[in-house]
Amino acid sequence: MDMPSSEAEFEPANMAQWTAMVGRILKGATPDSLDRVDEDGLVTHALYPVVDDAAPIPRQLPVASKARLAEGWQVVQTVTPDMGNAEVLDALASGATGLFLTTGDIAVLEAQLAGVILPAVGISLDGAAATATHHRHLVMLAGTEAATTQIDLGLDPVDGLQDGMALHATAPASHRLFRSDGWRWHNRGLSAAQEIGLVVAGCAAVLRGAGADMAAVAARISARIALPADMFAGIIICRATRRVWDGLLAGCGINPVPLPINGHASLRMMSALDAEVNMLRMTTALLGGAIGGADAMTGFGHDVLTGESAGARRIARLAQVMMMAESHLQASLDPAAGAPFIESRTDALAAAGWRCFQQIEQAGGLAAAHKAGLIASWADDAVMAREARIRSGDSDLLGVTLQPRSETVPEVLPEFAEVRRPAMLIEDIRCAAAANSPRILILRGEGATGEDTIRSYLAMAGLGAVALPEGDAGIDTARPDWVIGCGVDTPPTGIPDARFLRGDDLLQADDRLAPLAEMAGAGSTNNKADAR
Repeated sequence: MDMPSSEAEFEPANMAQWTAMVGRILKGATPDSLDRVDEDGLVTHALYPVVDDAAPIPRQLPVASKARLAEGWQVVQTVTPDMGNAEVLDALASGATGLFLTTGDIAVLEAQLAGVILPAVGISLDGAAATATHHRHLVMLAGTEAATTQIDLGLDPVDGLQDGMALHATAPASHRLFRSDGWRWHNRGLSAAQEIGLVVAGCAAVLRGAGADMAAVAARISARIALPADMFAGIIICRATRRVWDGLLAGCGINPVPLPINGHASLRMMSALDAEVNMLRMTTALLGGAIGGADAMTGFGHDVLTGESAGARRIARLAQVMMMAESHLQASLDPAAGAPFIESRTDALAAAGWRCFQQIEQAGGLAAAHKAGLIASWADDAVMAREARIRSGDSDLLGVTLQPRSETVPEVLPEFAEVRRPAMLIEDIRCAAAANSPRILILRGEGATGEDTIRSYLAMAGLGAVALPEGDAGIDTARPDWVIGCGVDTPPTGIPDARFLRGDDLLQADDRLAPLAEMAGAGSTNNKADAR
């Protein structure tokens, strides 16, 4: 049966009608009151004007690999040095079509690849594995099929420039030699615009080093960008990265060539608390890359921070397989194109990314900017601003600051020490609370309000409290370390060793975490005395 046309059911609405409707819902406020400003200072509006269909703005399709339409993006599994051959083969049998190799030991790498048909799998190298020696060994393993094997060597645009240029003359045309990596610095704190600026500055460093062979070397570059938990942000950063890459090529007088985008799920978004929620974050992150047109995507298990299990890795892979097999998200180069919100935000982020790129160039290029501490300074400032929003309550994390569970914080693996995760703020307070076990008393005054909110704050910090009415005889025997006055403005008598905090001071604090951290870290003198 034919579905009815929406045009037969609804009259077309213009911007004035939408604005009036929003005004009624907001009781006279304008749609601008719903505007949201992101950490790059870019505005997301509630309403966007729709371009007249009779005179659409021409949009060029992205210069992207057409293989994505036919085969989908590569579902990439990270292969850590401790993974064995059986785990690698299992990954390939359960969704993976690409491998991200990280071991510097060539003998271990060769053992991991035993039985793998190299031309059928995308091979990427990173860290200790991203060397010219590893590339030569992979070419040897591929033998006569080396030219049809997809290899992304992942050489750094600065430190690996000389090795990459030496390989350029002999490596098969299908091999990408350089990778401009924004993901690693995203995890250290960079905002989306700064990440794009860094990625494009890396590409420019390679092109500058190529000299007269610039156009040919452009086809040797790939990019790695972070996919955040916000699906729309992921769509937009993929599109904006390609937009700025196209601008860089145009500025260099090079005909458009695709920039393969390796979308790696953000580690910064992950939490050790209520780790199952990481599955939601991972799914929306991967959806952003899928709709944004990433050529390859790497997801992580929800328990990656504490020791990634095989089952969790499989879930991250199969989520991508379902996106292609059931939702066919690979069947368009740019499915979000034309939406006013998407186009406007892409333009804004691309412009902001270009400005960051120009700042790096003005500093002397990527190598000089790193040496001067510009990139690290950007990351530090972005982390501080992000933490300030968490502290003030302007930003919430599901399962961490919002709807927290009463659970201890599992130990995070040391390899994630440099990942600047907002959730760490709460995790550190939780650890202090578990170590010190402070006793907290909520003292209720007459007509007291706000106790439920105070308890939700305490739960976020892993703290519990008992409540007694003001003047209750049990106060003297409660032996609390802290007393929170709920409708009570002065400390109670009879417990001089207890520290006092007005509930309103906690509820109205610009930094709501500071008093929680102080309570969690204060310890319990009484408990220590009991232990003796």
